[in-house]
Order: sequence, then structure tokens, then C-alpha cells
Amino acid sequence: MHWLMALVVLFMFGLGWWMVDLPQGAQRSYYFALHKSLGISLFLLLGARLAWRFKHRPPALPVHVAVWQQRLAGAVHAGLYVLLFLQPLSGYLSSSFSGYKTRLFTVPLPHWGWRDAPLNELFTEIHVVSAVLLAILVLSHLAGALSHVAAGQANLLKRMWPW
Repeated sequence: MHWLMALVVLFMFGLGWWMVDLPQGAQRSYYFALHKSLGISLFLLLGARLAWRFKHRPPALPVHVAVWQQRLAGAVHAGLYVLLFLQPLSGYLSSSFSGYKTRLFTVPLPHWGWRDAPLNELFTEIHVVSAVLLAILVLSHLAGALSHVAAGQANLLKRMWPW
């Protein structure tokens, strides 16, 4: 699930920043609908991932990993989980107060909001700020992994491979 979520999150960053500059019309609506469906799918994957994580603890870090690195990695991972939860939630709430209904691909979802420009703007702003924070944490996560490779600790990365 790590790699599937990583690929979709990276795709969502690009799609999200690209689609907002599209002119009003069918193409923009299509990409917004795709972005919403993929965001909701990520939210569902996160739920599955958390359920898996509660039943399957990760292996202990090797002894040569410094305590400060372990704490920093734990903080980055916790931040990733929080933001991966906040992103689709804020996007869904923004959509709910935009006046547009949300679908998961073709399945209509409950519409809990009403047309309210200030609330839409609030949740949109939360969505944008948390996207920037998520991008920073993803880059931090990647930098941490690469630092272990540079330090000759590539075996630490084997914990993430699906095989």
C-alpha cells in the first residue's frame, strides 16, 4: 500500500496544481471530478493501511539508527498520516460547501453541505496549506530514505519493498 499511495499522492500533487488553472468548462470539471475520486480513494486506502498497521507492527529499526533519527522518522510518519487524513477531508468539505455534488467515480456521495462561499474558501485554504505541508513531509521522508542509502544503510530500505 505504501507504493500505491505514494504514486497516487504524487500524481494528485501534479493534477491538483495543474487543474486549478484550467478555464471553466467540461475539461476542468472532468479533472476536478477525477481529483475528488482519487482523493476519496486515497482516504479509503489510508483507512485500510491504518487497519493493517494496527494489526502488523513494523519491524524494529536497526540499532545503528540514532535515537534522534528514530524520533524524527516517527514525527514525519505521524505528520504524513495526519495530513493524508486531512487532505481528502478538507477537499470533501470544500466540495460540499461549493454547491457541487461529489461522486466517487460514478457513485454519488452524500452532500452534507450547502452553497456557502466563506466555508468553501476556508476548507479550500486548509486543503491548499495541508497540500504544501504534505509535500514538505514527503520530501523530508524521501531525503531521510536517501540519507540512509548515502550512509551505506540501504538494507534499511528493504523494509519498504513489497517482496
